[in-house]
Amino acid sequence: MPDTTIQSKIETLIEVKDFVTLKSVIAQMEVHERTDMLTELEGTELAVAFRLLPRCDAADVFGDLPLELQEELLDMLSSERVANILNDMPPDERTELLEELPGQLAQRLLSSLKGEERIIAQNLLNYPEDSIGRLMTPEYLAIRPDSRISDVFKHIRQVGEGLETINVIYIVNEKSKLIDEISLETLVMAEPDEMVQDLMDGHVAYLSASEDQEEAIDEFKKYEAVALPVVNSQGILVGIVTHDDVLDVQEEEDTEDFQRVTGMGPLEYSYFGTNFLGMIKKRLPWLAMLLLIQTLTTLTMANFNSMHLFVILVIFVPLINSPAGNTGSQMAGLMIRGLAVAEIELSDWLRVLKHELLRGLAMGLILAVMGFGAAYLIAPLAGTPDSPLNAEQLPQIALAVSLAITLAVTMANIIGSMLPFAFKKVGLDPAVTSGPFIASIMDVSAILVYFSLATAILHITI
Repeated sequence: MPDTTIQSKIETLIEVKDFVTLKSVIAQMEVHERTDMLTELEGTELAVAFRLLPRCDAADVFGDLPLELQEELLDMLSSERVANILNDMPPDERTELLEELPGQLAQRLLSSLKGEERIIAQNLLNYPEDSIGRLMTPEYLAIRPDSRISDVFKHIRQVGEGLETINVIYIVNEKSKLIDEISLETLVMAEPDEMVQDLMDGHVAYLSASEDQEEAIDEFKKYEAVALPVVNSQGILVGIVTHDDVLDVQEEEDTEDFQRVTGMGPLEYSYFGTNFLGMIKKRLPWLAMLLLIQTLTTLTMANFNSMHLFVILVIFVPLINSPAGNTGSQMAGLMIRGLAVAEIELSDWLRVLKHELLRGLAMGLILAVMGFGAAYLIAPLAGTPDSPLNAEQLPQIALAVSLAITLAVTMANIIGSMLPFAFKKVGLDPAVTSGPFIASIMDVSAILVYFSLATAILHITI
């Protein structure tokens, strides 16, 4: 967050139109401080402050702004200024912007790019959406294995300025196929007349341009890498992905998972950047779907509403639904997290099933004892003069409640653990199975189990 004193001063300078002082204040700020400052502005104030940024920093600051502010600035800046910013932006950040914009606007901006930059942008956009190819930058250092170390340093000095990283240099053959990588530290410690091939070990981790961006997260964690090379289907080096790009992807994935867990569609923009209708569109379909599922709960209860003691039995529905829904949500959350961090693999489903069948049963039995006691104490209070409970019905109701809790909790533990596997298997995000979704499913299941047991134990004819 920006310093509130400086932020207030900037807003005041804009208000009194003291642009000379404002430009001086902004010039003294660090790049990330400027980004934080701009995120607190909107409308004309945002455009004024951005126009006063030093030309050399404008593209960096623009790339770090939230997407909704980038779009707002594109509408307010001149075509020439927009073209300059886009040409100066790192290719990966520019691709991220272009793929999120409406088609016509993205095409117009693409046309404003200069020759080589336009080719780079078009090539990156040709990769599948959310692929590593869209995430990478084609600006990297590559050398041949038959190069001398002294020549490598000359090459670095010639082309290294402005690249995202020179900490890792990639070794390619005459066909540009990736064969190895070497760290800058290793080069520094080598003798000037040594050959690159004498320092190679033949081990290099890489990413495939067509793979999903989530694969990059796993590989960076595995190798604790600063950057990883990206190759196409022929093994040709086409770009690199750096750790800051992966951190952005991780943040997006975590945000999407959290929003899905709460029972809503993932937002493209921030909370304040999402308009009234946009927010409703993300939330209402899920709420409507959950309402339809809960309608099944109502229908299930309606089928039993003519049974004797229905009014008394329905009092204990929360005792069954609550632990079942909570158990399912707990289990789904554990599985979603385990699958996300690769702690659990798809092939582990049978092991998980065996574990959670026993654990669900154990938890269900313990909760059933508590439920039996609660039902035994509360049921007599629910009787009416017209429909009193007899001595035989009281333990039967308590037994129905306790057995329903046992079965419902066991079922919830199994369903909560297996649904994320099933969703991931068919290519859907396992996070969809959590929270309200699993709770609604268990409401229907638990009520069906409870009333079916009650009718059997109490010998009730519906």
